[in-house]
Amino acid sequence: RLAAPVAHTTRAKEFIEPDMPNNVGMTGILGNRAGMEAMGDCDLLLCLGSDFAYTQFYPGKAKIVQLDIDPTRLGRRAPIDLGLAGDVGDTIDALLPRLVPREPGKHLDRALKAYAEDLKGYLDSAEEPDPSLIHPQHLTELLDRFAAKDAIFTADGGSPMVWLLRHLSANGERRFLTSLLHGTMANAYPQALGIQESYPERQVIAMCGDGGMTMLMGDLLTLVQEKLPVKLLVYNNASLGFVEMEQRVEGMLDAFTELHNPDFGAMARAIGMEGMRVDSATELDGAVRDWLAVPGPALLDVKVNRMELVMPPKIEPAQVGSTALFGVKAVLNGRADEVVSLMRDNFLR
Repeated sequence: RLAAPVAHTTRAKEFIEPDMPNNVGMTGILGNRAGMEAMGDCDLLLCLGSDFAYTQFYPGKAKIVQLDIDPTRLGRRAPIDLGLAGDVGDTIDALLPRLVPREPGKHLDRALKAYAEDLKGYLDSAEEPDPSLIHPQHLTELLDRFAAKDAIFTADGGSPMVWLLRHLSANGERRFLTSLLHGTMANAYPQALGIQESYPERQVIAMCGDGGMTMLMGDLLTLVQEKLPVKLLVYNNASLGFVEMEQRVEGMLDAFTELHNPDFGAMARAIGMEGMRVDSATELDGAVRDWLAVPGPALLDVKVNRMELVMPPKIEPAQVGSTALFGVKAVLNGRADEVVSLMRDNFLR
């Protein structure tokens, strides 16, 4: 009715994305540029049933109206001009007859154009010119293409969650569950077990990091014993594990040597379930198809690019400068291991 852009949070993806013509994508650190800029450029922000936590992504000058069924959430993330406690659906039904329909304007047109560019950028990042280097975006695009239309996806906190949110398409039937508010690691695998037990006829896919998989390898036995047809996809970038780091600058490069994860596919086969391993992009298409077609539990271990950047929709110069300044101070203070940890967490995951 307002001809306004609609930006959504991570948890609203599956509900807003399928059939909302004014959708301009996600906002926040995991979101896309169009969603972020639509909020940043607005005169009035209607925050509907959302407890959006990233304060730095709220508009600086716009008026903010927040509607939530829990009054304790009103204004706790950013200052608001009007707070309303109530049910979103009932409130909108009462409000719509009072609103005069508006024609789409430059704000919506600009946001929709930017969103189309964001989506194209996601597709471009999934192209695979080098068969020896598998980008996780490419793997996730294949998963999106071959997974069932009503599949249920879970993803570990970290980069698998980013690939789910950015590269899996919501169609109104698929469901998505990530850690988000809980903020835990290694959540995809146990979530998938419970979901598959509850929905035995649905395809359930867990997008696991190699760290998440190594934390819970014992439950592979549960999959076999309970005959749960969960499909486990391991984004094996060999970047999470126990690494000896020396307290000196000379030891920094040693910290980035590849960790020696086991062959998860071979390990799965050893305990009685289907297990596959892929190291080349030329094998990936067929492997994803075969893995999803297995009638019982199956694990696909894919060696993905370990230096993949997970970038926010916009990087401010001050953020780069502060990170560099911290690095210099840490090295001078003999805290090189903290620099390594910061770089891995923020740039190399």
